[in-house]
Amino acid sequence: MKCNFCKKPTSYCCSRCKIKYYCSKSCQKKDYANHVLVCPQRSADILVKSVFRDLIPTKNAVLYEYGFYNCVICQDRIMLFGLYADFIKLIDCSASQLHSWWENGELLINIKKVYDDGGYTSGYYKWFLKNEHLLQGLRKYEGIKSDNQIADNLSNKFHSLIKPYLSKHDQTILFKSLPEPKNYICTFYLTILTGYLPRIEQKLWIDFGFCSCRIHGKYNYDNSYKEGIYEHVRPIAGNNDLSEEARLKNLYWELIVQKGCMVDEFTDAYVSGTVLDLLKKKCDNTSWLSASKIETIGYNQPNKSVYNLEQYILSEAVGLIPSVRVDYGFFNCRTKDEEKQLKNMYKKLFLTPQFDAHSLHKACITGKLFKYISSILPNDVLRADLLRNPYPLKEID
Repeated sequence: MKCNFCKKPTSYCCSRCKIKYYCSKSCQKKDYANHVLVCPQRSADILVKSVFRDLIPTKNAVLYEYGFYNCVICQDRIMLFGLYADFIKLIDCSASQLHSWWENGELLINIKKVYDDGGYTSGYYKWFLKNEHLLQGLRKYEGIKSDNQIADNLSNKFHSLIKPYLSKHDQTILFKSLPEPKNYICTFYLTILTGYLPRIEQKLWIDFGFCSCRIHGKYNYDNSYKEGIYEHVRPIAGNNDLSEEARLKNLYWELIVQKGCMVDEFTDAYVSGTVLDLLKKKCDNTSWLSASKIETIGYNQPNKSVYNLEQYILSEAVGLIPSVRVDYGFFNCRTKDEEKQLKNMYKKLFLTPQFDAHSLHKACITGKLFKYISSILPNDVLRADLLRNPYPLKEID
């Protein structure tokens, strides 16, 4: 065979794709820009890159092949990622070595061997010794077939998690057969029980008060709601050191897990619009809820459009809805550039410590958006013509 770069005779091929041949590492490196377009990435390559970027991978194949989908609890996924990061950096493990161990079913054995033979120890390894089952029986990702297996596996685990909080009758039926409000509450329970925050694009994020928490400076807007995951799963102890979202999540954890609030009781509070009252009645140290102006939304109750604005600004997955378009000036934009300019202005506004969503809402309904935003961003060149809205509405006789 001939080298794909210099055309010299060679018998060495790319270990990943087994298609392209190279006479030396130098030629392979020089041809990398072309070769990478046709040489498929292995899950091990993506995992190693993710480790050095300090971001948990999101590709289904990686999550499936390296055990992340065996973790139901958010904290377990973080610990597994920490184990891989510890291991890869500890022995300078290459993607090829990692892939070889995985392919031969020797990943679990070699992780233990490296730690035990080297006398290494860490919190991640101690956790791993109690959770070895997460890396047993790892298999190759096979698209839809594997996706169905993942869904069935998670469904069974989720049902086991929430079962203690359901009435005896509800334990015997499928979630989809439950009344709409109760089914919705089950989704929220699973979010809290698995250690996650509601995603910012979800209705849960608005209805259960996370939208009204102060959020300045915490988000990577290109990877909506991914930054801060380590903070959000910290233990309940030391609540004063947590963000408001994390403190609120911990209150819901206390209500559900420690106080044993059943789904029926929580659903009744949601339908009647009294979820905050339930938290204050059952949980400890809730005075900050009023001080921080945390508000929840009951079943079929309207919410302030400022929270939909936050969703649109903070998540690339959320589109611009009519109420936000009218209330916050986007209907004034004549071009995509003007719309982008206005959106970037709101992003900067949200990152400013003085910003308060309640004050922005008040400025909106009184027709004083430009005045309020100018007071928060005094050094910015703002366009008053883009910040006009129909408010205040004339009173109807």
